Amino acid sequence: MADPTVTPPGPTAPAATTPVTRQVKTPDDSRVVLAHIMSEHDTNLYGTIHGGVMMKLIDDAAAAAAGRHAGGPAVTVSVDRMTFLAPVRAGDLLSVEAGLERAGRTSMTVGVRVTAERWNHSGPATEVATAFLTFVAIDTEGAPRPVPALAASLPAPV
Repeated sequence: MADPTVTPPGPTAPAATTPVTRQVKTPDDSRVVLAHIMSEHDTNLYGTIHGGVMMKLIDDAAAAAAGRHAGGPAVTVSVDRMTFLAPVRAGDLLSVEAGLERAGRTSMTVGVRVTAERWNHSGPATEVATAFLTFVAIDTEGAPRPVPALAASLPAPV
């Protein structure tokens, strides 16, 4: 028989939880510029640089930017958009600039801009391609892991 002087325990109060704060990084924290002089070995049957060669450089630069933001490994999940704007030739210096556009809980969208100029001349660079890729940060087991938030980037005052 239950002791009438002891009150049964009521519903327990939920344990106090401390909010987890996400680290915040800016787009400049992870920006990458990859430069490569294109050679005859990179050309296709039309004498221009093979699109697949440029795609690899784009993925390399974007992966480096995603990895910098995530603070560790990140894998390509999708190429959301890739646009080839102008041909690239052997002897062109290709500059591939990649930076974070968006950071979700475990995924990141990286924007890439590719320019070309002759390796031995100074002058204006021509935009030759743009791309957007999605990456997911992974842990040592290959499972998705959280990434830092992305701070809004404001244009510099004029």
